[in-house]
Amino acid sequence: MSTWISKAGRVAAACLTLAACVPGAPLVSGGTATRAMSVSDGAVVVAGPPGYCIDRSASRDRPDGAFVLFGTCAALSGSASAGQPARPALLTVAVLPDTADNTALTASFPVLAQFFRSAPGRAALSRSGKAETVELVAVSSKGDVLYLHLKDGSAGPGPAVEADYWRAVTTLRGRVVTLSALGLRDRPLPAAEKRRVLEALVAQMRAANAGEPPAG
Repeated sequence: MSTWISKAGRVAAACLTLAACVPGAPLVSGGTATRAMSVSDGAVVVAGPPGYCIDRSASRDRPDGAFVLFGTCAALSGSASAGQPARPALLTVAVLPDTADNTALTASFPVLAQFFRSAPGRAALSRSGKAETVELVAVSSKGDVLYLHLKDGSAGPGPAVEADYWRAVTTLRGRVVTLSALGLRDRPLPAAEKRRVLEALVAQMRAANAGEPPAG
C-alpha cells in the first residue's frame, strides 16, 4: 500500500494543484473549439461533457504527464453557436505517465483517503503548498473512482476560482487519471452542481476510452 501513498503524492503534485495547472491568463476566445484530444502517446483520449472544449493554449502533453484544461466551447471558439452549459464550470484532466492496475488502485482507496487527510497530502493539494489552507470536506468512492470534496483558501495564478471544489482519481487504459471541477468566483456553483459535472466528465472520459488503446 505504501506504493499507492507515494503515487498519491505524485498525483497531487503532478496536477491536482491549481497553482501548477491553471494558466496565468484568462481563457481566450476566437480560436478553434477542440472537443477531444489524445495524450500520453495516444494512450488516453481526453474528452469533456457537452458544451465543454479543450483550451489547447493552456494544456500540455509531456513525458512527465499530460494536463488538459476545459472551458466552454462558446468562449473558446468565440461563437455562441458552439454551445456551452447553462452554468459553466472550469474542468481539468491530468494523466500521469505511470501505468497502474485498476483493481490495486481501487483497493487502495482507504489508504489514499488517509494520505489526503494528512498534512503532506493536504500540502500537495494546496495551491500555496501549505497544508493549513486545505480542508478535506468529504471523501468517498463510487465504483472505481475516488471523489474528494475540498476547500482551498489560498490564492493561485490564473482565473479566480472558488475555494470549494471537487476532484476525482481513477484509472483509464492503465493510467492514473485525476479530474477536477471548479466554479469561477464571479460565477459560483453549488457543491452538488460541481460534483454532478465532475461525474459527467468521468462518464465522458470512460466512454472515450472504452476498449484498448491503439497499438504504439
